[in-house]
Amino acid sequence: MIIFADIDGTMRDYQLGFLPSSAAALDEAAKNGHTLMLCTGRTVGMIPYDVPLDKFDGMICGGGCHLSYKGEVFKDLYIEDSIMMRYRRFFEEQGVPYALETYQGIFMAREMGELMAVELFRTNDPASADAVGLRTERIDVSRRLAEFDERGLSASKISFCLTPEQYRSFVVSDEDRLTLIVFPRSADGYYHCEMVRSGCDKGTAIKEMVRHIGADMADTLAVGDSMNDADAFRAAARALCMGNGSEDIKALADMVSAPCAEDGFYKGLKMMGLI
Repeated sequence: MIIFADIDGTMRDYQLGFLPSSAAALDEAAKNGHTLMLCTGRTVGMIPYDVPLDKFDGMICGGGCHLSYKGEVFKDLYIEDSIMMRYRRFFEEQGVPYALETYQGIFMAREMGELMAVELFRTNDPASADAVGLRTERIDVSRRLAEFDERGLSASKISFCLTPEQYRSFVVSDEDRLTLIVFPRSADGYYHCEMVRSGCDKGTAIKEMVRHIGADMADTLAVGDSMNDADAFRAAARALCMGNGSEDIKALADMVSAPCAEDGFYKGLKMMGLI
């Protein structure tokens, strides 16, 4: 079986980090001859340090922008610089908190750094964010856009936050060939949004990966916990959902396991007879 596994809420809990039981499940699955693929919406530079990347045969990152197998990158898409700069100018004129996600990490406007310090690290002081909370994140809230520009980097994802008023009038032109992803309005009052290249989704990426390695879609399993995994669930032959998942994503799964924090990934693979 080729197992495509999500990170957040699936193998890794936001408070507990990457679960020891998830690592054990990967080891047992590999020992039993299964192929292990990371399948995440996170860009490479946003994968937490505690995720054991060496346990995976391949990676789908950025929701399908970046694909690699056995250490070889065979797909790596970026947002065109001219299009990215146009949105950057708009965000800066409107005071929109935003960040650029790259292979090397995430680079933030000051407003985004302050917002993420509060949201992720529970502190109003960006300078102290590294010392508290999610210590394993590849997020440095002091890393600014000036560094991105100085290093001449390219971004595979733009993440940003819109007020309800800004969200109602925000439009992505079809000519930009970008997909807008909008998460439910959060407690901070913002709509948290992302933009990636069109055609990049987990379902399409799974099919590309299977073709690349010469395997069969009939031998695929997608494991996840949220509607971000819906395309993966629809593409794979079988789908396993964590117990903490929403009812919408559970309805697309063949089997529902225990919640992630209760060793759901390990228990789910065991329920399916894979370990």
